[in-house]
Amino acid sequence: MKIVSFALAAIGAIGAIGSLTVAAAAQAQSAAPAAATTLSPEEQRAQANAEQAKAAQAQNAQNAANQQAYQAAVQAREAEIARQKAEYDAAMKKWEADVAACKAGDTTKCAAPN
Repeated sequence: MKIVSFALAAIGAIGAIGSLTVAAAAQAQSAAPAAATTLSPEEQRAQANAEQAKAAQAQNAQNAANQQAYQAAVQAREAEIARQKAEYDAAMKKWEADVAACKAGDTTKCAAPN
């Protein structure tokens, strides 16, 4: 369940970053100079297309960075899970050996009574 909540949190963070990128692109477009009205319709269209292509390129770059960050977070979490499992397995192996030794008569390996 922790992996799912971790993944959802990472996706939420990535979505927030992407929203900021789109908002910044929209703000940059709204700050265009008013002198653009002297351009012909074809020139205006070409300028709008160029602005849109630039915004799309920036958004694609941000998406790629977000994907890399997400993959790094997933790999780090998987490494932590593997570390915890190895630690748990070692503790269980020691416990099983202690129980076997206790049952065989080695009272130093027996758990202290409560």
